[in-house]
Amino acid sequence: MNIKSFFVKTSKNVPNNDGQYHELVEYANSIILRMDMEGNITFLNRFAQEFFGYKEEELIGKNVIGTIVPPTDASGKDLKAMIADIMINSEKYINNENENILRNGKRVWIAWTNRPILDENGQLKEVLCIGNDITKLKEAEDQIMIAKEAAENASKAKSSFLANMSHELRTPLNAVIGFSEAMLEGIAGPMTDKQKEYASYILESGRHLLSLINDVLDLSKVEAGKMELELSDFNLQELVKKSFTFIAEKAMKHRIALCHDIKDDIGIINADERKIKQVIYNILSNAVKFTPDGGKIGANASKINDNEIQVCIWDTGIGIDKKDSAKVFAEFEQIDSEYSRKYAGTGLGMPLSKKFIELHGGKMWFESDGMGKGAHFYFTIPIKQTGKKGVFDE
Repeated sequence: MNIKSFFVKTSKNVPNNDGQYHELVEYANSIILRMDMEGNITFLNRFAQEFFGYKEEELIGKNVIGTIVPPTDASGKDLKAMIADIMINSEKYINNENENILRNGKRVWIAWTNRPILDENGQLKEVLCIGNDITKLKEAEDQIMIAKEAAENASKAKSSFLANMSHELRTPLNAVIGFSEAMLEGIAGPMTDKQKEYASYILESGRHLLSLINDVLDLSKVEAGKMELELSDFNLQELVKKSFTFIAEKAMKHRIALCHDIKDDIGIINADERKIKQVIYNILSNAVKFTPDGGKIGANASKINDNEIQVCIWDTGIGIDKKDSAKVFAEFEQIDSEYSRKYAGTGLGMPLSKKFIELHGGKMWFESDGMGKGAHFYFTIPIKQTGKKGVFDE
């Protein structure tokens, strides 16, 4: 007699020569039971008896519902209907998980493996059920879900706070910038050279602070799923070339050579010009910031196919160590180096750039051979935007 035929018998009917199989089942570290077509228990091993807290004679012939299975689980699922369905559609329940109940009333979760037992006519007669306690696993999963929900709520609250605070801060800053510009233009009357110097410091600092606040505001919009693309047709080739004027003065001061190779077939695209300009500026700004005197910065752009363009902005700067790779596109992170400590920032420029490109349906990444080897930043962008564009709900 094999193990399969053993299960067709009850524990009291096992012949002596099959004692080894009986012992295997009785002392297995799993719940092993059988139930008939009405859900009545016809066999349960010793492990099951100890686990549920019943003696064998207290359960044999009793229905699983009301003994080891509650009528409904904690979520309200009808377990009585589930047991009835197992007898009709056993193939659906080869593996399933459900709440069970111990004699003392404690609810536990068990992962069941169920196998049909057929009679001589091939009709379902009983179901063999082998179960293992997964209560701790379920509790851990619940805790993870609670923590995940709390983190998501905190993130939404943070984004809302940042958006509100950014708006509140921009209003007085615009006044600071506007009045300092008016002073430098002489609208408020003549100023001494020293006063002009101080006013220019105020203007420069105000613009820098406004730029940082705008980064935070943009990030909060993206994270809230409310970032808008203002689409228009513009010449990408001209935009890339003109972007170098943003860093020309600083590059000249540090003897950094500038060059670009923009293919002639790179022309009109449909995208958010301001955001693409910001992406290019962010990359170039980092390039000139992290490239030592006498270095080189360049840009290449070409069509990948009829629908997509790839832009690469490269430099011969300090490069990116492999251990810092994950920080490049991480929010509020900056690579710890002599240069990053010298130039303060939010650490949002590159993360925002990547999000802007992805909102367009493109990709952004970088390559670097390590410290002192420079870096290449790439992004792709569709030539035309397809589908509904405007407000993006993530």
